[in-house]
Amino acid sequence: MLLKKECAKMRKVGLLLMTWMLLLTVLPIGMALGAGTPSFTAEPNISQVKVGENVTITIQGHNVTDLYGYEVVLTYDAARLEFNKDQSNGSFEGYKVVKNTGNQITFALTKVGKVAGESGDLSMCTLSFKAIQSGSANVSLQKMTTVTSQLLPAVWQVSHQASIQIDAKTTNPGPGGGGGGGGGTTPTKEDPTLYVPKESEMRIEGGGTSVTAVIDRERLTQKLADLHTSTSMDHPVLNFDIPGTRASNAVELPLDILRNSLKDNQGTILTIRTHLGTYDLPLSILNQVGTDAGSDASATLIIRIDKAKSQHELQFDQSITENGMKRVSDIIDYKIILKSKDKEEEIHNFGNTFVTRVIQLDSVIQDPSKATAVVYDPITGEMQFVPSVFTTKNGKTEVTIIRNTNSMYAIVQNKKSFDDMIGHWAQKDVEELASKMIINGTTDHTYTPEMQVTRAQFAALLVRGLGLPTETTPSSFTDVAATVWYASEVGTAAKYGLVEGVGEGRFNPDAQITREQMVVMMMKAIGLVQGTSAFNAASTNTSFADQDLVSDYARSAVANAVGKGLVQGKTETTFAPQDVATRAEAAVIIKRVLQYVNLINK
Repeated sequence: MLLKKECAKMRKVGLLLMTWMLLLTVLPIGMALGAGTPSFTAEPNISQVKVGENVTITIQGHNVTDLYGYEVVLTYDAARLEFNKDQSNGSFEGYKVVKNTGNQITFALTKVGKVAGESGDLSMCTLSFKAIQSGSANVSLQKMTTVTSQLLPAVWQVSHQASIQIDAKTTNPGPGGGGGGGGGTTPTKEDPTLYVPKESEMRIEGGGTSVTAVIDRERLTQKLADLHTSTSMDHPVLNFDIPGTRASNAVELPLDILRNSLKDNQGTILTIRTHLGTYDLPLSILNQVGTDAGSDASATLIIRIDKAKSQHELQFDQSITENGMKRVSDIIDYKIILKSKDKEEEIHNFGNTFVTRVIQLDSVIQDPSKATAVVYDPITGEMQFVPSVFTTKNGKTEVTIIRNTNSMYAIVQNKKSFDDMIGHWAQKDVEELASKMIINGTTDHTYTPEMQVTRAQFAALLVRGLGLPTETTPSSFTDVAATVWYASEVGTAAKYGLVEGVGEGRFNPDAQITREQMVVMMMKAIGLVQGTSAFNAASTNTSFADQDLVSDYARSAVANAVGKGLVQGKTETTFAPQDVATRAEAAVIIKRVLQYVNLINK
């Protein structure tokens, strides 16, 4: 009899949960529950623990009315925290469902029967975690679904984060202090790849909106030494974790310590990790910095990751709107500053070094071909494509940005199509590059795919595709006037070694580019990004019947490009090296180059 009653009860609960789901598909998101607007937060019972200790996160509801049931969705740092399902409970009696998938927890609780809901400021549930690794761990409340006693649901998008500092575990001395029995304190060995700033190193400013981790000289020296002795990697990474959810985040490092470490390992990378994303800075950029600041013992290197200030954000948003795009991320401003006694100097350009950053989105980008990172220059008001790769993890998208300069970046969605590309063999490639602002149409609605491409046009496409900052200095070529539209692109391509002249100081910009010339430029672009020669100079032969028509200067480039599958013949047996390239062919080549060096999704 008891079993039958329990089964009947569970059937009612199942019917209730199904009703919730049906209602959520037809009722508006975010509808109010009653007077006032509810809000929800995730509050830790303690902000600092040791490895092995527990921490409790309480989900608080504020100004809640008639709460009969709810569903909490949050994410957590699974590398540093272990979720304890059995010790996690709701605040009232009812039917509970808990689901833990990777680093995401869904906690649902509903009352059963015809009873009133809860109102006011409530502690809705407590979620228990165990600290398992030192560092800064975040628990982020993402979404709250609430249901009233009348089964009226509302979905609330929440962005609240709790930060917990986890210290390495130590063994406490036994009775009588360190004598007898070997009961002395033995610190757990720290992770040589992780630097967690101590509270004494944290400088909070701007009414709590800005944090700077002023890194201790002795700790950094030891940490870098441990890093280099613990690994044989060519590019060892030292991670700096900045806790909290502040708008401005910075790490200030003693410059002389970094320079000394650079002597031991040129490949060291400093990674700054914040709630806004990450920044991988190769220590080798110090080789490009002048020696004046290096003679100042107090000189520091400051790495900043900030949300853009309101004025610049408005300008950036206006530019995005004017271009018919939609912004789907915060606007993040990255800066590297060299600070000495006398001055502060911002380092904008890293030369041939491409630096990686990651921006984390709260949503999922379903089609990366219709989205991209863009950079904005507040002085010129110009916006352009930035190489970016989209990866979805645990229900969110991370965007990896690769560029050799600092600036303000944002992620946008954009869709571009052309009437004359419908059904064309290159339609997908052309429309993807147009959506990413790499190529333009001949008009708003036409691309003219069979039009032939000039040397200047292809150089401009390469510069845009690599996201290179354009030069404003006069071109070194006598036949490239400073007033022509391609002057800065050709000058930039020449600076980075992507193009060469045709002799006597001329570039011949308006000449139609041949297939072999295009291949030479593309292979130089690959070499620039990879930091090495993109092809084996000894390889000069292909299987094409007309390989003898390939010019001597282009033989290695063509042979290696064909071998890597980056270019194909005009037919199965001919390469046609002297044929001129079309706009459709140029778009396909640019896309293959960017995919090959991992600057866009494959």
